[in-house]
Amino acid sequence: MKLEAMIDMPCLLTGTWSRFGVHLFHGRVTTRDMDEMEQLGDAWMAKNPGKIVELVIIFPSRERMTGAERTRMSRVIKRREKERTASATVILAQGLTGAVHRSVLTGLLMLVPPPHPVKIFGATREAVAWLAPHVQALCGPTASTEALTGAVEALCAKFQARLEGSDQHP
Repeated sequence: MKLEAMIDMPCLLTGTWSRFGVHLFHGRVTTRDMDEMEQLGDAWMAKNPGKIVELVIIFPSRERMTGAERTRMSRVIKRREKERTASATVILAQGLTGAVHRSVLTGLLMLVPPPHPVKIFGATREAVAWLAPHVQALCGPTASTEALTGAVEALCAKFQARLEGSDQHP
């Protein structure tokens, strides 16, 4: 199993396999970036209609979104929520910063829950294990936890190598 790059930007790498999408973020994501993400996502969905499972992994960064960027990102997230059968977000920031971000996001999801199962994590392996049954329901038994974990780890390694080679890494 391999996640094929669908969106490749300095701040974002999205890989897909069958009905499973993984979005890796680091650094500043502008509203222009979000417009491009949405256009590329629309094109992919037009070619691949149906339900999806998504995993978002946010790498630690000192960047902060502006109000306009937060508003735009929330529209991007909400727009496809009915096509998702499940989603998970991993916030890799450690310590108090990571705990606060995960708690705030969890609280927001309690206030405005999406129409599908969703969970926030601090580690990728746990998120993949939680999503695996949802991916298997859409894609079959080849979407084992081990296969999904390997594919996600390979995509993350590619993204991290790129970050380490750029000036974006903190």
